[in-house]
Parts: sequence; structure tokens; C-alpha cells
Amino acid sequence: MSEPGPDLRIDRPAETVPQLVVRRVRQAILEGTLAPGRRLTERELMELTGVSRTSIREAVLHLQALGLVETSGRKGVRVAVLGSDDVRQLYEVRAALESEAASLFVQRATDSEVLELVKLTRPGKSDDEDQLSSIYHFDELLLAGARNALLTSTLAPLHARIHALRRLSLSIPGRREQSEQEYRDLVAAITDRDADRAAQLARYHVAAAKEAALAAIAKLEEGRVAGA
Repeated sequence: MSEPGPDLRIDRPAETVPQLVVRRVRQAILEGTLAPGRRLTERELMELTGVSRTSIREAVLHLQALGLVETSGRKGVRVAVLGSDDVRQLYEVRAALESEAASLFVQRATDSEVLELVKLTRPGKSDDEDQLSSIYHFDELLLAGARNALLTSTLAPLHARIHALRRLSLSIPGRREQSEQEYRDLVAAITDRDADRAAQLARYHVAAAKEAALAAIAKLEEGRVAGA
């Protein structure tokens, strides 16, 4: 019987270099560090991240697939600039999918998962950054509890684009407070395990969020025209 050979297996990293770049750029967009319309060249991305041109090109393809960046001129890309029509289409699809996610969460989530949503919607957020962080985790928990991989893979990229809009939406007077109440109402229905009510309230929330996003985009477009 031959002796076992040496163990030459290589532990694979949790993320590839292009995936790390996508995550860093995506986070910068969500935080507002990279604003809509900001142009990004391959050279700049290489300097900002310290990775190779090949990894940058692969990462840019992923960011384009997510709708977070778009081509700009002959070379480079820019952070995606969403117009009113883009916003309407995004939120129409979000309304259909997120209401289903809320319904499935009611039917499939554990009591501890419901409790996590309750914790995220408790009053006391100190600022918009706190609120945005809670919303981001709310989206993740809702999809995890819905336990539908296809729904998650379809809705997650939309959330990536929508989350970048939320910073603008919260600039609309009164929107932050209204949004917090909408989430609390939704969680109350989820806690009661009322799937139909949860789906209805999810649609109501998305409709209100769409109007706030459209108002924010309109203000941006007016500013661009005035500065032209």
C-alpha cells in the first residue's frame, strides 16, 4: 500500500481580486464618495485600488452588469446617472419583487429572523447614515428569510442601484421620518404573520420611495440645467 502523498491543496480566498474591487467601488458609490456622473478611467481605478489592469477590466464588467457604472466617451466609465424613466422602471420591478419577498418572509422566516427585523426598525436612528445602514441590512435579512435563491439573485442587483438613490431620497424633507414609519408598519404585519398585509405594505413603501426618488432626481436635473 503506497503512502499518502503530500497535501498540496490551496485554500481559495473568499473573494477574487476583481470581486474585491467591485465591493470597494460599490461601497464608495453607496456612501456617496463616488457621485453620479463621476468619470473613472482604468488608470485611476488602478491607482485607487492598487490592482492590475486585467482585474480592473473584469471588475468594471461586473459593475456595468449591476448597473452601477456606464460607458463614458471612448475610454473609461462613469458612475451611472439615472434619469426619471430609469427610476420609474427600477421601482416598478422592485414593487413586484419586494412585495413577494415580504410575503415569503412571513411564510418562511424563523422567529429569530423576525426579531432581527424588529430591532432594525426601532426608533432612535441618529442620522441618515444610520438609517441607510439599517435599510441595507433590512434588505439582506428580508431576502435571506424569503429563502428563494432566484428571487435573491434577481432583486439583489436592483437593490445595489436603488441603494445609491436612497441617499438622494432622504434629502427630501420629511422622507426619512416617513420611511421609518413605513418600515415599522411593514414589520408589524410581518410580526403578525400576515403575508397579504406585508405584501401590501411593501408595495406602499416602494411607491412612496419611488415618488421621493423622482423628486430628488428632478432637483438634480434642474441643478444640471441651471449650471449648464
